[in-house]
Amino acid sequence: MSFRAPPTLQQLARRSLLKDEALAISALEDLPLHFFPPLFKDAFTSKQPNILRQMVAAWPFPCLPLKALKKTLHLESFKAVLDGLDLLMAQKDRPKRCKLQVLDLRDAHLDFWKGWAGRQHMDCSPDVIGTNQAMGNHPILDKKQPMTVLMNHFFTYHHPSNYLKYFYQWAKQRKDVIQVICKKLEFQDYPTCDPRDVLEVFDTDSIQEVEIRTQWDIHTLALLAPGLGQMKNLQKLTFKEIYVPVHLSGDLEMEACFTEIFSHFSKLNKLQHLYLNDVSFLNGRLDQVLRFLESPLETLAITHCLLSQSDMNYLSQCPSIQKLKHLDLSGVTFIHLNDAFPGSLLQRLTATLQTLKLKGCMIMDSQMSALLPALSQCSQLTEVNFGKNVLSMGSLKKLLQHTSNLTKLTLVKYPPPDEIYNNMGLLPDRFIQLYSELMDTVPNIRQPKQVCSVINMSRLLGSL
Repeated sequence: MSFRAPPTLQQLARRSLLKDEALAISALEDLPLHFFPPLFKDAFTSKQPNILRQMVAAWPFPCLPLKALKKTLHLESFKAVLDGLDLLMAQKDRPKRCKLQVLDLRDAHLDFWKGWAGRQHMDCSPDVIGTNQAMGNHPILDKKQPMTVLMNHFFTYHHPSNYLKYFYQWAKQRKDVIQVICKKLEFQDYPTCDPRDVLEVFDTDSIQEVEIRTQWDIHTLALLAPGLGQMKNLQKLTFKEIYVPVHLSGDLEMEACFTEIFSHFSKLNKLQHLYLNDVSFLNGRLDQVLRFLESPLETLAITHCLLSQSDMNYLSQCPSIQKLKHLDLSGVTFIHLNDAFPGSLLQRLTATLQTLKLKGCMIMDSQMSALLPALSQCSQLTEVNFGKNVLSMGSLKKLLQHTSNLTKLTLVKYPPPDEIYNNMGLLPDRFIQLYSELMDTVPNIRQPKQVCSVINMSRLLGSL
């Protein structure tokens, strides 16, 4: 038989207060600090909007981490919290006890609600509050400090939550007295409304990362482009699965959309990481994308895109890659490119490159031979990935030999030699033999911490 512990005196006191709404509200002025968080939690869970509203207006801490309390917010309780902010902002003189400055709607891992032990101050995470320049840039109305709302936001347009719909409407009507700080915007679904309407809510200076990753067309992306240009502190930008509608192919309208999107790159002076994955319109236009960038990139990932020889020629000369640390061209086919390209590209990156991913690029032996001298000079390299290419035993031996002197290299991924396959598929004994031979190729003086041979499963399954 199990026994439930009897309620504590504090729990009994909170229950008593919540049963008498008028008493609870009148008691807030004298309520001990350590009562506030558990009482608020109880009122939020039991959906008592009147008490919540008054508790927000009397909140004695700088931050109210609401999303850490409950990931799925009940609409009526959330409305009560916003009503409490309205009540607080409408007061000519802020109550002496109230210190609320920030409503935190991020999925932050804060321990505020668990094990609260009477701390006098509860600050929000310093990664957003303490160092974000945007905090001081918002206009102040009637010499009042604006209320701040923190979000790390993911947009799903087909099924947006009711509380977010309500918040957007509420925030747009109070742009002069609140600032919505959002470090990351992620669009997860095709928009059913103009994306510019969503951006109106946010302080664009606070946005450091934008990810658009689900089948937007170029026309919709062009609508968002002016908003991107306003994000002066944007550091990371990801486009994934952006396509050209059939009716725009080869049309002047498509070119106008393209120019509208990438001309705003010139305003992104702090952009360091650019990811272009499965973007259908890059072929023959890569120079038009990168030439607008005025600051050097740390990361460039162009994956599963079709690129021309002219694109690659420009990439090898592009000023924006002169300090590149991470390069990923996985899924970009090299078979139609001249042999000199990979080597000429790497030659510019020998002093800075740390990771190189050329997975599934259909690299030929001749291209690998042209690449290896430059690769062996990449003194900062920590990881290389040549998986899912078709390379001979001779090319793989040269790869391991040329990378054996790279003292910082900890991971090498390469495909098994082409000789381990025949018309029937994988030859296990041959694989073991050649793998052992490859490992003997690496000098004992210095070996990478991890050398991996990645089986080409498509070739293996295709033979079954």
